[in-house]
Amino acid sequence: MSGTVYRGPLGGTATATINGVAWNVVGECQYQAAGTQNETAKGQSAVEGFTTMPVEGYVQMTLRDRRDLNPLDYQGSSGLTVVVEQANGKVITVDDGWQVETIVVNTQEGTWELKVESASVHVDTVS
Repeated sequence: MSGTVYRGPLGGTATATINGVAWNVVGECQYQAAGTQNETAKGQSAVEGFTTMPVEGYVQMTLRDRRDLNPLDYQGSSGLTVVVEQANGKVITVDDGWQVETIVVNTQEGTWELKVESASVHVDTVS
């Protein structure tokens, strides 16, 4: 193995902004970059190759509710810019995203779930 091994944080903390508004990430934050997906093309007599289709990316996370903002305002919204910064230095950016699924607020925990999809979700890494 060449080079040095990174000894800093690999996970644990994340920060998120939605259209420039900061929200505390309190649960899992998951993402998938937009791109293409291959599927095997099968005939009755052979595997013939594969097909390629575009696939949307997404960011899904649990956020802390705030007394000064209503998370339900994001229900059905579009044109969203979401930026997530991870402890390991990666930055996930969603451009021109749209909110999907139903936003559910958990009053006991003071949290809410958000999923935003887009044709433009990319990950920037640090060197």
